[in-house]
Amino acid sequence: MATENSSRKIGSIDCVVCGEVMPVKLNGRDTLNLSCPWCGFSAYAKGGTDAHGIVAGWLRKDAMPEAVPVAPVATPAAPAPASPLATIAKAVKKGFDLESI
Repeated sequence: MATENSSRKIGSIDCVVCGEVMPVKLNGRDTLNLSCPWCGFSAYAKGGTDAHGIVAGWLRKDAMPEAVPVAPVATPAAPAPASPLATIAKAVKKGFDLESI
């Protein structure tokens, strides 16, 4: 029963009373809960009602979790080519003279 009443934030809208941004939460029974932290206005809209559809249309799309852009997966970079100095150091280490490079 505890999960049935738990709610999660799904977005935000402008308060119909004061105009400030207020969160919109959805609970396990498909009810939208609105509560303005600035002026105290609160409302709810049960799923399947006209009010639910109206409030869902007011949701800010940029505040919804589904609208967050996914960062592209970074592909590993190819190893950098060896510098001429590293090539010379390897040649000297192996006993080659610099004239043979």
